[in-house]
Amino acid sequence: MKRLLAQIGIAYFSVLAIAFYLSEKATWLLLSLSILASAVLLAIRRTRRTIYIPAIALTVAVGCTVNLGFTYLRVIPIQEQFSGSEKRIEATLTDEPYLSYSKYYYRLKADTVDGENADCKLLLKTLRPLDIEPYDTVSFTADIHVTDNNDYISKGYYLTVDAYDDSFTVHRTEEKPLYYHVIALRRSLRSALDEYLPTDAAALSKAILIGDKYALDTQTKLDFRYAGASYFIVVSGMHFSIVCLLMLRLLKKLKIPRYLSLGIILLWILLYMSVTGFQPSVVRSGVMMIVYIVGKTFRRIGYAHGSLGLAGIVSAVVFTPYGAGDIGLILSFAATFAILTWSDPICRKISVKEPSKRRHKAWNAFARVLSASLAANILVFPISVFVFNAFSVVTLISSLLLYLPVETILILALPLCVFFLMGPLKVLSLLLSWPLYALCRIVLWVVNGLASLPFSYIRIGHDFFYIWIGVTIALASAVLMLKKRYRLLTYAAVLSAILLIGGTAVNAVTELNTAELTAYACGNRMTVGLNYHGRLYMLSFDADSYDAYRILNTLSRDYRSAELAVCSKKSDSVNYSRLSDKEFAIDRYLVYEMPQTGADSTELIAYDSADAYLLEDEISLTLFESGGQLASFLTVGDVTALVLPSKFPIRAIPEEYRDADYIILSRTAKDYDALTCGTLIVSNTQENGDLIADAMKNNCRAVLCTGGEDITIPMEG
Repeated sequence: MKRLLAQIGIAYFSVLAIAFYLSEKATWLLLSLSILASAVLLAIRRTRRTIYIPAIALTVAVGCTVNLGFTYLRVIPIQEQFSGSEKRIEATLTDEPYLSYSKYYYRLKADTVDGENADCKLLLKTLRPLDIEPYDTVSFTADIHVTDNNDYISKGYYLTVDAYDDSFTVHRTEEKPLYYHVIALRRSLRSALDEYLPTDAAALSKAILIGDKYALDTQTKLDFRYAGASYFIVVSGMHFSIVCLLMLRLLKKLKIPRYLSLGIILLWILLYMSVTGFQPSVVRSGVMMIVYIVGKTFRRIGYAHGSLGLAGIVSAVVFTPYGAGDIGLILSFAATFAILTWSDPICRKISVKEPSKRRHKAWNAFARVLSASLAANILVFPISVFVFNAFSVVTLISSLLLYLPVETILILALPLCVFFLMGPLKVLSLLLSWPLYALCRIVLWVVNGLASLPFSYIRIGHDFFYIWIGVTIALASAVLMLKKRYRLLTYAAVLSAILLIGGTAVNAVTELNTAELTAYACGNRMTVGLNYHGRLYMLSFDADSYDAYRILNTLSRDYRSAELAVCSKKSDSVNYSRLSDKEFAIDRYLVYEMPQTGADSTELIAYDSADAYLLEDEISLTLFESGGQLASFLTVGDVTALVLPSKFPIRAIPEEYRDADYIILSRTAKDYDALTCGTLIVSNTQENGDLIADAMKNNCRAVLCTGGEDITIPMEG
């Protein structure tokens, strides 16, 4: 029965996670195939007696049905009923706001929308902080957008609101629910770390202890990503086991009776889950820990895979079926399954069988950590590559170097906060802060060093990923059908690694010589970006709300940030503020006579008409101003491109800049016959693009029109 629970739970969670990322048609197809397979398997006597196989097929059918039912009965009605422009919203703040990439995020529960009762969650994004506390209510008028950000959707935020003015009315709520006191406790933990540690060390400690990664600056988060160590700055099973182990040892020292100890540890687990904000990966770890503690108390032998299956079912119930799509939960679930399945076999292979010397025991301790890291990456690696289109080549090194320091930081940070809250024992917090600070500095130094190594973080395309995963699956399938499969498995793994390394090496070398100009389809407006050596420069961003969000998703998928954004008018400011989102940042703004409230002053570069801007060794940018707009003349090596905003007067551009290899514009302007180019790119509808192409056919050799598709051209001579 335990094995059946494990298989059903793991299969159910996996189906929900897969269905979350599948298209609707693909989910219907999977449902149909699973129903057919269930009928066939139940009809065959041999498989019917083996209950596990038809049970999994039925579980797949149930998972697809739950996903589709939730989509049609809950998600779509909310999106259709409440999305739209100029909505009057009254909502309650349900948790602390957070700051990410110069934008403030507020998790709201809508009470009414245009006077209608609303039972839905909204994610509000503003450029300025609001004077609001959790469980206060706020009223405002703004556009409500249907989001296609998977991270928001998995957390139940199917609608987002971008508000760029100050028309908010806050109503204080005196009576706060119980969870408000948990939020207050979380703030106290932060205050303790802030009081005794410098900013960078306090931010790292907060991320490790309570999963508050928003305290980390952008560069530090990127360093952890490039070092393949992001899982250290979220609360995971490792963090949970350490916290619970500390409590168990304390209760054992105090000789607390067994059943009273069970009650205390269960309350401790629930408290830690709530302080960390009930993050999906924390709930998964918490459920498994509860099952383990209860089984140990009643002297029952637990089945770890069964606990994981139960955690998968509970997580899907607590966070709705879409909650299984949370990438943090998926990676945590996959890593746990892989460690439970393959860590011990790998450890037995590489350990010393009968350790007789100290160095043998030390190697076996090292082998346990190494085998866990190797096992986890069997599943985590392909999932990460598929989601992020990239991977870190130093992730194993970082796991081995950082595991002990991070574990020690957690062990020190927790009592430091407890002693701080106890008042008379605050002096002990000071004593703990010294080794804690030293460890934080070591971790930050190691992470920065690994992230700075050449090619530590490699991006790959989806096409190559599908080829690699297909070949890997084919090799694994061939090995399973042969004798002496475990010996051949090593060769299959080596071949898969060679394909991956060879393909990514070719991709990296190709990217080093890549300079591409992209005109993004956005109706009769114009958005232009330059990719150079994998770095992004935004030369224009003028799009309506719908296209802006589509472009944002494209950019955040391919880049972590833009090196520079040319911002010449107020509408650009609004659109760029949309880009400065949770998954995307703008490092520097080049501005022209306008306030930039969403950016720190250190990020601003003032436009000076006398200057040409050297972006890279081979890239220069020259700007021309007229009527509050900026036209851009880009030089990449020997290739030139002119980016013209709509209605920009051609005569405002010096004659030597009117002839370019590429000219990008959205509409014709007066004196267009003064322009000449090799290729004209029209950012407009196909119908208007044909008219512009006909008008300028004598001034260029080729014409391209975005229509409904982005246009990317190589900046080559």
